[in-house]
Amino acid sequence: HDPTQYMGQGNDRGSQYRSGIYYFNEDQKRLIEASKAAYEKQLGKGEIKTEIAAASDFDKYGGLWYFAEAYHQQYLSKPGSRPYCSAQPQGVSLAPFDSWCPEDLKEKYQPALPESFWKKHGPVRGCSIVRFDNEPISESSY
Repeated sequence: HDPTQYMGQGNDRGSQYRSGIYYFNEDQKRLIEASKAAYEKQLGKGEIKTEIAAASDFDKYGGLWYFAEAYHQQYLSKPGSRPYCSAQPQGVSLAPFDSWCPEDLKEKYQPALPESFWKKHGPVRGCSIVRFDNEPISESSY
């Protein structure tokens, strides 16, 4: 998915295809905004259009959250879905956590997975969301 696209992913257009991140507290909001700023610089292709909002903002819509239909869940992992692949990862990984995280949040929110995991299993440019089988990834593999 190209986060600089507004209201769409790949060839799909409309508000139902927008990307969004919804936070529940101020720490989450700060982490989201800091990672967005860092990734925008790394991509170098304009503003990231991903919607960032408080989860509580959706109270005005009745506070309802819906899961997509079953056939949309884990779509890219299903047989036959890869030719359609609209996710299109950018092939640009977010810089290491310590380089963009606000100083006072680093200890509390240190990532559980090391950089070596992402170097091996992170997305690459193009239709590459599902590059491996569905077997669990053993810690010794990275």
